[in-house]
Order: sequence, then structure tokens, then C-alpha cells
Amino acid sequence: MKKLFLLALSLWGVTVCVEAQQTKEKVAVYVSGDVSAGYKKIISAKAVSRISRSESFAAVERTDAFLDVLTKEQDYQLSGEVRDDQIAELGRRFGARYVAVLEATETDGTGFISARMIDVEGGLIIKSADTSRKIESAEDWAAVANNVAFRLVSKNSK
Repeated sequence: MKKLFLLALSLWGVTVCVEAQQTKEKVAVYVSGDVSAGYKKIISAKAVSRISRSESFAAVERTDAFLDVLTKEQDYQLSGEVRDDQIAELGRRFGARYVAVLEATETDGTGFISARMIDVEGGLIIKSADTSRKIESAEDWAAVANNVAFRLVSKNSK
């Protein structure tokens, strides 16, 4: 009887976890800016990791796919910039409810990341955050990305 109870409790726990994961909103991550491709990958990985650990959001690993589609878009090729409405459209195509856009830049040894969470339905920015730090290594970029992504998905962060 005790084993049956433990089995039922375990199955219930798995069901609760699965249901909790299903209620999370899907977020695609897009990283841009004038930093190297290697740093962009670090920033993306940290943002995906932080978003996935949040209570409300689940990251959709689509950064490379986003970049592939964007490089094929004529507006991007001409200007090097992507409008929020284009990003929102891509988010819809990839099955995400939101797109987290992180833009990284480095000036005079200081790394800066600004981030915004875009609702793909209306193209509205629902939250934004930014942070900076002295950059001496890849770990510094990871810390900046982790911080800004946390602030982007945290309910209490301003």
C-alpha cells in the first residue's frame, strides 16, 4: 500500500511539473549589436538559461534560426537593423509569444546590454532593462547578460 501511495504521489508530482511547464509563455531570444559573434553566443546562452529558469517564461532556442531568416530579409541587408515589427513577425513564425531582444555594445572597455521583451501579438514592448559592466573577459559578458535577462523576466525587477 505504501509503495502504491508513493507511486501515485510521484506521478502527481510529474503531472504538476509538466502542467507548470506548459503554462509558461514561450520566448525567442534575439541578440544583436556590435560585439563579436562569439560574445553574442555567450550572451544568447546566458539569456536562454536565465529565461528558462524563470517562473513565467520558457526560452525557445531559435537565435541561429532568427539570424538566418533576418540575413535573408532585404531591409536587414540594406540597413543592418531590424524593426521591432519584423522581430515580432518572426516570433510568431517561430511559435513564440514573446521575443527577448538583447543589444550588446562595448565602448572604452565597458560592455552594455539593453534588452526588451516584445509581445508578438501587438508588437508592444512589455518590459525593458539595461545594464553595463567593465569587460575584461567572456565571463564579464556572461554576467552582464545574466543580469539583464534576470531583470527582464523578474516580476519584481524594475
